[in-house]
Amino acid sequence: MTIKQIIGFLEPKNQNLPFAKIRHDFKNIPIIFVPVTEDNEKNLKKVFRFLKEKLDGKKGEKKQVVYKDQVFNFIGMGPEKNVNSRSMRRFYGSAYLSASASKPKAIGFFCPLEFVKEAAIGVDVAALNPDMLKPKPKKNPIPEVIFVHPDFRKKKTQANKAMKLGQMIAEGKNLMRILGTIPPNILSPKVYADLIVQLAKKWKVKCARIPKSKLSKYNLLNAVSAGSKYDSELLIITLHPKKGKTKKATALIGKGLCYDSGGLQGKQNYMKFMKEDMAGSASVLGAILTIAKGKLNLKETTHFVIGLAESMMGSQAMRADDVYVAGDGQTVEIIHTDAEGRLVLADCICYVKNNFKNTDCYMTIATLTGSAIIALGEHYTGVTCNDETLAKELEETGKEVGEYMHIGPWDMDYDDNNSPVADMANLGENDREAGWIKAGMFLNRFVPKGKKTKESLPFCHFDIAATIDMNEKGKPWRRKGFSSGIGVGVLSKLLTK
Repeated sequence: MTIKQIIGFLEPKNQNLPFAKIRHDFKNIPIIFVPVTEDNEKNLKKVFRFLKEKLDGKKGEKKQVVYKDQVFNFIGMGPEKNVNSRSMRRFYGSAYLSASASKPKAIGFFCPLEFVKEAAIGVDVAALNPDMLKPKPKKNPIPEVIFVHPDFRKKKTQANKAMKLGQMIAEGKNLMRILGTIPPNILSPKVYADLIVQLAKKWKVKCARIPKSKLSKYNLLNAVSAGSKYDSELLIITLHPKKGKTKKATALIGKGLCYDSGGLQGKQNYMKFMKEDMAGSASVLGAILTIAKGKLNLKETTHFVIGLAESMMGSQAMRADDVYVAGDGQTVEIIHTDAEGRLVLADCICYVKNNFKNTDCYMTIATLTGSAIIALGEHYTGVTCNDETLAKELEETGKEVGEYMHIGPWDMDYDDNNSPVADMANLGENDREAGWIKAGMFLNRFVPKGKKTKESLPFCHFDIAATIDMNEKGKPWRRKGFSSGIGVGVLSKLLTK
């Protein structure tokens, strides 16, 4: 598989996605799905005047009505107060997969304007099929998708705009999902870095690939790849708001472990699917795509930073007990070689603070800890944040886009990343307790201090280890073989106006 082929996979036109359009009527649509909330029966019967059946809207309720050779599927969503971006996105994704199995020529989705974006995301994420990556993929017929609502007679322009935005976000999510499933013997740090440079050219954004000579003092980043035949890589794409460069800037940093064997201390039986350990970096790329191609307006100049490495078990691999000097001069004792992702992120933070002095907000995203999986399960991304205002914004943005965040407590009593022989250790003294919080606090030690407050500048870390679905098990609303694509939606919304 070549870089050209990978770029081809990332093109929506090559992903066998359905053609979607907006309409205000149901004419000649063979199968239609209608979400029903409790107490909404009266409003629906004004639209579907032929409907005689009672609709309770209870969650999971399904009623199928045949009318003039059309099949209407009324699906209960539960109380209206519980309907949100995530539930609607999942509804449309599940309905698409359910209906497309019977290979209809077209599928209609009853969709209020406020959920057109979610419907478009749900359908395109669901439609992506990992079979596309095979040498001889099956060519299944793809149904046309029609988002329908009577209001679109007068609001077709707004509906089309929302649909296009949803499709752009889905493109970013699908980029993340496709990159995550490419085998690690193909997507090495070098190939991945070459690919990012090519994608930047395609998107018409500037990408700086930092040469090895300028990374010599970033020993944490380099140590992670010491056992691999590939060097670590660091790439930066900087985007500005439409009005131009701003005085202050945000840094968004993604971890790109192209493969994580756990190093010399290993991962026991958990090595399978560690090709997905670069999901943080892929989410950053997905956000760049959404912002750049969607022409969204950034709040301020943003440095998108991607650190790439491969953690292997070679004779030169880092060891427990080793001590390395970070890019800012701080020393780190290695307690466990499988706590490597934070080392990559830490030196990326160091590179930004050494070279982009105007950065006043730092964000990192990674599949960082198993602790987040145990603590929160697969429904909420664990977030550590040192700033109450930023934490509130993260939580609200997550709710708005349907990528839910749980903000962990920011209490320095958790920070026991201590070492008797170095400035810090890469694991807490009792890391089984709240390890995902301690990992965030480890990273905070590298965030520069504000000139006035002498406290760390605003910082947050997204631990997507649980919400990414690293095992690629799939759900009723997305196929097996890809991750969830989490992060792209919240990042692209958080960074833009």
